[in-house]
Amino acid sequence: MPAGTFHIVDRGDHRVLTVAGRDYRTYYSERVLRLLIERKGENRAALYLDFKRTRGELFLGPLFTWLRARGAAKLTLLEVGCSFGHMTEYLAEQPEVGSIVTFDTDPAFVAMTRAKVAELPLPRVREVLCLGNDATRRLPWAAGAFDLVLAVGVVEHLPARNRRAQVDEYYRVLAPGGHIAVLDTPNRWFPLETHSVGLPLVQWLPPRLAWRYARAGRPDRYRHVTFEDFVADGTGWRNATLADCLPASGWRGLRDVTEEAGYGWRFFRDTARSLTRRSLLPLFAVACGALAAAGLPPSLALPYLNLLVQKSPDASADR
Repeated sequence: MPAGTFHIVDRGDHRVLTVAGRDYRTYYSERVLRLLIERKGENRAALYLDFKRTRGELFLGPLFTWLRARGAAKLTLLEVGCSFGHMTEYLAEQPEVGSIVTFDTDPAFVAMTRAKVAELPLPRVREVLCLGNDATRRLPWAAGAFDLVLAVGVVEHLPARNRRAQVDEYYRVLAPGGHIAVLDTPNRWFPLETHSVGLPLVQWLPPRLAWRYARAGRPDRYRHVTFEDFVADGTGWRNATLADCLPASGWRGLRDVTEEAGYGWRFFRDTARSLTRRSLLPLFAVACGALAAAGLPPSLALPYLNLLVQKSPDASADR
């Protein structure tokens, strides 16, 4: 098949997407596939087809094991950033979930997720909203509206000028006694930036110096990227701190259940796949243990922050 072309064949109960001579079987409709290709390009589209399992199950499995063991039922859930809707699909299958509201700032992703809700269908999904960055500084839901709030791979992409207000909103709409999971968030204080640029210390540099470093260290990817595009909203190379993932009031009225629920160090250890990461596990174990002994979250020593926080049942709902 010539470069720059793709082909979709409808087999009735599934579709076959062919890109560069390789076939990918999927249950998604041709409409969803075309929306995905339009947004991400044909060469990247196939990566998303298995995200429900490779990301949904991977990142949310420990959360629902934790909630299930505690008798959770009929949860009202807010998903921050629906992206391709792969997490939305996974969430809609969990028996503990009563209703789902989700939103994204990207109209193309919202269109894909809405198409999935209509076609698969996903009846537990009540709303899929498109909200601009400014609108997410004051979410259109009452304080304490949700038992569970999810932000997976989101915080690092929030504009620095809005980040504090946006994250505070996630906690405002969380009900007393409810949980918020802030997952797959690259840790700004980990020396190697592994999320975007992939170079040591780049996230600590001033933006223009970081741009030059990226162009020199990753010329295949950044040689033709302008400075304006490098620092545009959503690029995410600056990563995020633990403080960014918490409300302005910090830990007040909150309980960290990250390690109890199987995230943090346990999640990092259990999901280590590369030979390099597995060989370094003893060093990470020592660093995480030292932080825990000092009363600090072990996640601070890890490349990614995977946090689960519970709001106190006595906390104010408008917090």
